[in-house]
Amino acid sequence: MTIGYLRVSTDKQTVENQKSEIRAYCNDKLKITVDDWIEVVMSSRKDLRDRKIDELLSVLSKNDKVIVSELSRLGRSTQEVLQTIER
Repeated sequence: MTIGYLRVSTDKQTVENQKSEIRAYCNDKLKITVDDWIEVVMSSRKDLRDRKIDELLSVLSKNDKVIVSELSRLGRSTQEVLQTIER
């Protein structure tokens, strides 16, 4: 399964740009489609549970893929992003 994780910081922003970028990348480069989307409107200053990172990780199985428009969607710092990837 391939899951697209989309996060914007405020309700004045939209996830549509991220979704379009991910769809284009998956279609053009990977030749796959996204099976499910997790969309979050929340600052990266909130904890992982609020940002639905825990939800994202809980639905993953071996060989599943997570696609994000940029790594900063997964965490506020490089260390946080690496910890999320490790989990």
